[in-house]
Amino acid sequence: MELTYTIRGADGKEYGPATLEQVTAWTREGRVQVQQEVRRSDMEHWSPAGSFSELQALFAAPANVAAPIVTATATPRRDPATEAQLKSGASWFYWIAGLSLVNSIVAFTGSAWRFILGLGITQVFDGFGHELGSAGKAVVLMLDVLAAGVLIFFGVFAHKRQLWAFVVGMVLIGLDGLIFLFVQDWLGVGFHVFVLFCLFRGAKACRELNAA
Repeated sequence: MELTYTIRGADGKEYGPATLEQVTAWTREGRVQVQQEVRRSDMEHWSPAGSFSELQALFAAPANVAAPIVTATATPRRDPATEAQLKSGASWFYWIAGLSLVNSIVAFTGSAWRFILGLGITQVFDGFGHELGSAGKAVVLMLDVLAAGVLIFFGVFAHKRQLWAFVVGMVLIGLDGLIFLFVQDWLGVGFHVFVLFCLFRGAKACRELNAA
């Protein structure tokens, strides 16, 4: 099995495993210095790069003596399955926003049907709108659009791997689910629980990707 190397950078992070060819290239570029800590795959401890016989000839070259210490650049890990899980969770913000707007527009026209996949707070707004005149209904519709816009806002930042967007969004949707619990709308409660589960999986994937 080919030996590999792990480099401890100036920032304290570990880079690798890398092949001897890669480490040789980094050393020639001045990105690995003679005193930089290196661990080979057949070793349990860290040693200065200059103590490895296969690298000593490189450090003997004058070009490496005055070279600045530059951390080897690590390529961020991109796990397709984890990326897909994050996007799937974040997309629920858009779904809820869109279906809630459809429910609000339907209520504005006076129809009685609605999707169960929507916000409870917009349905509360729509209920008040039925008791108001045309001007009042327009105000209620604007509040519905605002509520949907907040979810779209969280969706945008959740797709950008912002963990706070998942966390705050989950708190707000959890509070919204209490409305359905209060009126004993069990379908609405079940939908909110399912969405919270999907968002939790998205948040977990977000944390894993950011930690990579």
